[in-house]
Amino acid sequence: MMSQPDQDLFIQFKQGNADAFRALVEQYAPPIYNLALRLLRDAMEAENVAQETFLRVLIARERIRTDAPIKPYLFRIAVNVCRDRARRYQPLLFADLASPGADGAQVDELFADDAPALWENLAEQELHAGVRAALDALPAHYQTVLTLRYVEDLSYQEIAHVLDVPLNTVRTHLRRGKQRLRARMQENERAKK
Repeated sequence: MMSQPDQDLFIQFKQGNADAFRALVEQYAPPIYNLALRLLRDAMEAENVAQETFLRVLIARERIRTDAPIKPYLFRIAVNVCRDRARRYQPLLFADLASPGADGAQVDELFADDAPALWENLAEQELHAGVRAALDALPAHYQTVLTLRYVEDLSYQEIAHVLDVPLNTVRTHLRRGKQRLRARMQENERAKK
């Protein structure tokens, strides 16, 4: 059975349909969690952001417009919640993820899978680690806009709506963010030699 379009679910939720809200949560909680995790670098805080995002939607149900796309609306709330939390708390550094978990297991061990041996895709992992490190070194507004564009695949217009900035600001931040990311990666590469 085909799932209903997001807007139909959103309209049904606004009319009080709990199943429609549950379907929206199931569909959008994972990308909102992933966005928050990238921005805050804390799994627990990312869970809190996802929950608070949907709580705010519930509270504002009567005031929500159904003529606008839902995904940018939800991401805007999530980004605002992340900003609020980032002001209150010092975020974890990505490098901190290598520290042991609560039960003494390394974080990597907690998410082990049947993927090929590490040496088989070491170059790819090294590239991803380099990109993550370079991205983490960028100012928060560049991290946010790059994540929304290249990880969450939002359009420039949607990003402008999410961040409540002009479209040209999005373009500028993306261009400058990519330039800084490229320069940081080149610096890191030169430092290795």
